[in-house]
Amino acid sequence: MKQKLNAKDFILIGVLTALMWIICMIISTIMSVAGPVTNVFYPSVVAIPNGIVMMLLLAKVPKKGVFTICAAIQAILFLLVGAFWFIPIGLVIGGVICDFLVMGRKEITMKSMMVAYALFSAIFAFSAICPIKFLQSAFVGAMEKNNIAQEYIDGMLNITSVPMLVVIVAAGLVGGLIGGLIGQKALKKHFIKAGLVSVK
Repeated sequence: MKQKLNAKDFILIGVLTALMWIICMIISTIMSVAGPVTNVFYPSVVAIPNGIVMMLLLAKVPKKGVFTICAAIQAILFLLVGAFWFIPIGLVIGGVICDFLVMGRKEITMKSMMVAYALFSAIFAFSAICPIKFLQSAFVGAMEKNNIAQEYIDGMLNITSVPMLVVIVAAGLVGGLIGGLIGQKALKKHFIKAGLVSVK
């Protein structure tokens, strides 16, 4: 499990990360159009389909470094579309934490993959939503720069109380667990081939 990443791995990471980002953009756009209430929960919803893709990626490349590279690519893509700067920073920090604290053990297992992805999803939810409360002036400035209506901005500010932020981050964690679980069940054969599941 300590193999180094090779060129084939980097290509697969790039392709599947791009797919996860596209899924994220589609869901976040739909939920933002639906209104401020649904908008703040988009990270938890995104975590479910992306969990399936991430489990496929980890089944194909069960190596340390995947989360960091995946997070870095997504961070760059978010910057390119003008996302609030705290999101890319949170993604990179989350990727590093998942790689070195969860996946950095002696053996990578399905359980460690699940825990790492759920944690990553919670960190993404935090980085995407918590600035609305704790970096309010900077967040409002960024929203105004993107020509977001004041009524919509006010709606997001009103819903993001501290207790609600806890709920949103917890929802991100749960979404990650659900997505990871569905992905692992759907891809069990791939995990068997990778040696992460014993055949009985």
